Amino acid sequence: MFKAAIFDMDGLLIDSERIIMQACIQAASEFGIEYTSNDYAELIGRAAPDSTKIMTAQLGGKQPFKQVMHRVDALLDESTSHFPLKAGAYEIIQYFHKQHIPCGVASSSYQQVIKHRLSNVGVLDYFTAITSGDEVKRGKPHPDIYLLAIKKLGLDPKDCIAFEDSELGALAAITAGLNVVVVPDLKQPTEFVKDHCFRVLNSLIEARELLLEKCA
Repeated sequence: MFKAAIFDMDGLLIDSERIIMQACIQAASEFGIEYTSNDYAELIGRAAPDSTKIMTAQLGGKQPFKQVMHRVDALLDESTSHFPLKAGAYEIIQYFHKQHIPCGVASSSYQQVIKHRLSNVGVLDYFTAITSGDEVKRGKPHPDIYLLAIKKLGLDPKDCIAFEDSELGALAAITAGLNVVVVPDLKQPTEFVKDHCFRVLNSLIEARELLLEKCA
């Protein structure tokens, strides 16, 4: 049995990527800029500074980037719904809680963003260690964030299971030596990730059955 579980947040625990992507596409179009889902896919899993650099180039410079992001923030503020938990997320968190297995978060988002989003969906208190993108110099796909998460939990990588939705996140966890379960959100994993991860699932709903099978 694994001694700890580490989760990515956006696109894995929380269904935020689609909402943010649509806001980016809409905001860019309002300024006459074509922005596609393929453009947004390049940002998935990356730390904020890396995403900013890529999106600035995609949109044509610092000024259009600032304009678009200001509008993105407004569109998200106008939304009456917060980012909901993804299907199966609460159940798998509860499963680990009942088994007295500590859970951590390793997300490229900022610490305050992680806490805010997890608090909004009522699961923040289930996590004993939160590791954010602003705590490491190199973001995913580098293993730094997972190595720090493991250090906070005081465990060896082989004793931990990681849940990721993105290619970059999965590569980070694999490189760090964890057992990685990939639950794709907006983008399917490459053959390399499929070959080196523990399992690829359709959703977190399948995660509990996987763990019961592992312990059988």
